[in-house]
Amino acid sequence: MAQFQSYNKILVCQEDGISNIVVNGQVVAYELKCRYPSYRGTYLSCIEALELYVDGARVEDERISLHLNGKIFPISQLKELFSEYWFILDKGTLRIWQPGGLAEGEHTVEIRMRHRIPYTGYFGEYLVLDSRDEKQLEVLRGVELDG
Repeated sequence: MAQFQSYNKILVCQEDGISNIVVNGQVVAYELKCRYPSYRGTYLSCIEALELYVDGARVEDERISLHLNGKIFPISQLKELFSEYWFILDKGTLRIWQPGGLAEGEHTVEIRMRHRIPYTGYFGEYLVLDSRDEKQLEVLRGVELDG
């Protein structure tokens, strides 16, 4: 798998921080923003792997959903979403279902993504990139959702 590092730095959106999600007065999850690490957008089916690490621990895929284009996608479904496009300027939201959310303060967030570049396909072979970005994010606020 190839590595192309130039756009990795945009994968984790540091300026948006982390928000705990509150429903009926209870913190049930947290979320953070991310961007697709390339100069072109892509179809979600081209994302072969999307891994999230918080404070060095991997978050289980079944606890993560990607919110994009006004829709919610479990990480496990990305490979099937051949008609759902991630426009290069759009931020996606990763929501992690975790009772109590994250404690106030800074946390180390790392996103790793393996993705095919669809326009490089020749004879069934595609360029596959490994992208990785790690940043310190602060829990900035809580977001109240209707219960």
